[in-house]
Amino acid sequence: MRTLCLTFVLLLSGCAAITPPPRGEKILRDLVYATHPTGVEHLDLYLPAEKAPHPLVIWIHGGGWKYGDKGWMLYLRKLTQQGFAVASVQYRLSGTAKYPAQIEDCRAAFQWLETNAAHYGLDTKNFFVAGASAGGHLAAMLALEKGTPAVRAACLLYPATDLTGFENQDKTRGYLPELLGGSVNQKRALAEQGSPINHVGRNAPPMLIFHGDKDTLVPLAQSQKLAECLRAAGVKCDLVVLRGKIHGFALTDEQLQQVGGFFEKYSAKK
Repeated sequence: MRTLCLTFVLLLSGCAAITPPPRGEKILRDLVYATHPTGVEHLDLYLPAEKAPHPLVIWIHGGGWKYGDKGWMLYLRKLTQQGFAVASVQYRLSGTAKYPAQIEDCRAAFQWLETNAAHYGLDTKNFFVAGASAGGHLAAMLALEKGTPAVRAACLLYPATDLTGFENQDKTRGYLPELLGGSVNQKRALAEQGSPINHVGRNAPPMLIFHGDKDTLVPLAQSQKLAECLRAAGVKCDLVVLRGKIHGFALTDEQLQQVGGFFEKYSAKK
């Protein structure tokens, strides 16, 4: 049943990837941003109808670091209707390469977008990052590494923020051990290095976090830890706790307006 559900979701994501854009918008697919011995990595760029340069949201998909692609879980796609460009990044999955390959790819995508910003009409003064689940973890890592003003703000959906904070740390099978290449206890130094809560500083960008209080895959405590660290560092963090929500929910149009408003609030004004 789990395999059938995953296949169904992937099929739906494929359908979303070929849906034509709204009038005036453009989609540039499969732009190569990095080359590895295992192959090339791509991103898709969704450009709004508004006149360039566009503020940019770099979106990182979820899937337990093991599944998914740049057309999957593209929950912030509609931000183009608020004038934002959206770059959806593919990265090496855990079956191909272990951590930190995933964050290395996200860094490479960020650098490629900065380098090619003028060609695609992107405003380098207004880069934002966002992601869901495993992508939320990578988006948090990227935002904290780059800091502000390189990243103006971030939006995270039910992210893993403390890789040492999950149960069964001797477990050698599952999403996290497959990412690390061993159990948390076997790879503790790597797990600590890969935990966003350990990278919070005063230059961290403001963050908007959504998390469900019924999430059993990535418990709410993961987002609460990051929010506490950010606030202790004097960084603005809005944690939105959604009652009754489990893991993997998409955002409503009203919540997307909230995300756009949050990004706009912290934009560099022209």
